[in-house]
Amino acid sequence: MLYLKATGLSKSYTSKILVDHVDFTISRWQKIALVAKNGAWKSTLIKLLIWDVDLSDWTIEWREGIRIWYLSQDICLDENKTVREFLFDFDVAQHREQEVELNIAINKLGIKPYLDQSIVSLSGWEKKRVALTKVLMWDPEMLILDEPTNHLDLDMIERLERYLKSQHTTLLMVTHDRYFLERVCTDIFELHRGKIVVFPGNYSYYLEKKAIREENEKIEVHKFKQLYKKELIWIRRAPSGRQTKSDSRAKRFYDIKGNYDVRKDIVFDEQAKLTLSVEERHLGGKILKLKHIKKIFGEKIILSDFSHEFRHNERIGIIGKNGVGKSTFVRMIIGEDPVDAWVVQAGETVVFGHYQQKEIHFPDDKRVIDIVHDRKLLEQFLFPVSQQHVFAESLSGWEKRRLYLLTILYNNPNFLILDEPTNDLDLVTISVLEEFLMNYQGCLIVVSHDRFFMDKITDHLFIFEGNGIVKDFWGTYSEYKTEKETITKSSCPSDRPSFIKGGQNETDVTSENVTKKKLSYVEKRELDQLTKDIQSLEKERDHINRIFDRKDIPYDDIRVLSEELGVILRKLEQKEYRWFELSERE
Repeated sequence: MLYLKATGLSKSYTSKILVDHVDFTISRWQKIALVAKNGAWKSTLIKLLIWDVDLSDWTIEWREGIRIWYLSQDICLDENKTVREFLFDFDVAQHREQEVELNIAINKLGIKPYLDQSIVSLSGWEKKRVALTKVLMWDPEMLILDEPTNHLDLDMIERLERYLKSQHTTLLMVTHDRYFLERVCTDIFELHRGKIVVFPGNYSYYLEKKAIREENEKIEVHKFKQLYKKELIWIRRAPSGRQTKSDSRAKRFYDIKGNYDVRKDIVFDEQAKLTLSVEERHLGGKILKLKHIKKIFGEKIILSDFSHEFRHNERIGIIGKNGVGKSTFVRMIIGEDPVDAWVVQAGETVVFGHYQQKEIHFPDDKRVIDIVHDRKLLEQFLFPVSQQHVFAESLSGWEKRRLYLLTILYNNPNFLILDEPTNDLDLVTISVLEEFLMNYQGCLIVVSHDRFFMDKITDHLFIFEGNGIVKDFWGTYSEYKTEKETITKSSCPSDRPSFIKGGQNETDVTSENVTKKKLSYVEKRELDQLTKDIQSLEKERDHINRIFDRKDIPYDDIRVLSEELGVILRKLEQKEYRWFELSERE
C-alpha cells in the first residue's frame, strides 16, 4: 500500500542542486533512513515532503486519510503551559482511547515526574521526551523524525528503538545513530548528487553496496586518467597537417579532459578522508589521581566518594541518564568546576583538551585561517583553501563543530575529554574521527549517547547511576547492556511482559510509589488475569508476525491480518499499561 509518491521532485538553492528530478515512493510499514553527508540538505528534503517549503513543478501525493506526525530537530513547545496541560489538551471524556495511549507513552518515556512542571523550566532533553510522548500518544501511521535521538540518554534511545522496531508504523527519519540504522530500518535512502538512491536493506547492506560503488568509481576515474594521458601525448606530438582530423582529435581530447576533471573532483570530494597529523605530546609517569572526591548541588548528590588513578592510554566512556552529573564530572577533572572534598591531582606533563557541549561562536572578524594557522592541517580536516579565508562565524553548525574540535586537537593534548563529540556530525566525519581516536596515544574520556561510537573506542565505562554512585565496568557498552539484561531477566518472573523487563529499575521508584495502597483481593485476581491475557495476546501477535515472514501471502490476506494485528497490539498495550499500574503496588 503506497503512502507517498513523489514525482519529478526538484529543488535548488542559488546554483546548488538539492534534488534533481527524482521519483520515489514510500510504502506502508517501510522504515526508511535518509542519509547523506552534512550540507546535503536532508532536513530540507523532509520539509519538501511535508510542504513546509515552496513547491515547484513536481508533485507529492500522500495517501488520503493517513495519520502523519513530524518531529523536527528544533523542539518548539508552548512554554506558558505545564507538561500536563500540554499533553492533555484534548477532551478526555470524548477521547478515552487517546487518554490510555497517552498514559502508556508517559510511562514508556518516563516523564511522569515532570507532569506538573512548566515547560519553560525543562531542559532540552526533557522537552524532547515531552514532544516524543505527544507523538506516540496519537499512534500515527506515518512518523517523520529528524534526528530523534539527539539530546536523549541511552535508556531513552533504547526505549525509542524498541518501540519503533516493534510497531507496525511507517517511518522516515534522519539519524546518525548507527545502531538505530542497523536495527530499526528496512531501507536506506541516500541523497547522492541530487538523486535518491534506494538500498533495500539495513545499514550494513548500505555500507557494503556503497563501498562497491565507490570502488567502481575509482576504477572509472583511473580509466579516464589513462585515456587522458594517452590523448595528451598525441596532442603534444600532433603533426601540423591533416587539419580536419587534428581538430577532431583535439576536440576529443578536451572532452576527455573535461570529463576526467569533473569525475576526479567529485570522487575526491566525496571520498576524501578526514586525516590528522598532529604532533604527539609526551605523557609522564604521573597522570591523574582522583582521591575520594565529592560533589553536591543543593540536595542533589553528584559524587559521594569516588577514586580512580588514570593509566597510560586509558580509554573511558561515561554513561548515565541525563542530569546525573556526567558533564559536571569532567569539568571537575580539569578544574572548571570546584570539588567539594578531597583531591584531584594532575601530573606536570598532562595537557587537557576538552571538547564541550555548547553553542559555538567565533569572533566576527576572524577567518578560518585566523582560528587555526596551519593551512595543511586545515586541508587535512576538510577545510579546502577556498574555505580557509571565509569568516569562521559564517560556517554552518556542523562546520563550526569541526573547526572547534580542530582548535582543541591543534594544541596537541595528551589527555582528551570529549563531551558528545558526534552531535551534529555526519556519518562520514564520525567514522573518520573514530579512526583518529583509535590511533590516539594519550588518555581519553568520552561522554556520549552514541552506542556504536562508545563500543568502538572505549575500553571500560564509568556508569553514573545517580545519588552519587559511579560504577566502573570493564568492557564495551554492548557488553554492559548484555550483562545488565541477563541480570534483569534472572530477577524478573518469566511471565512478565517483555517491555516491563527493560523498564524501571529500583532507582526509578519514587516516594509516590512507596506510599500507594497494597492490592485488594479483586485487584490481585485482575493482575493474574492480565498476565494470562498478555501471554495469550503475545502468542497471537507472534503467530501473525511469523505469517508475515512468508513471501507467498496473498494481498487480501495481508490486509485482513494487518487489521487483526492492529487490534491485538492495541489490546496488548492497554493491558500492559493496566498490568504496570497494578504491579507497582504488588
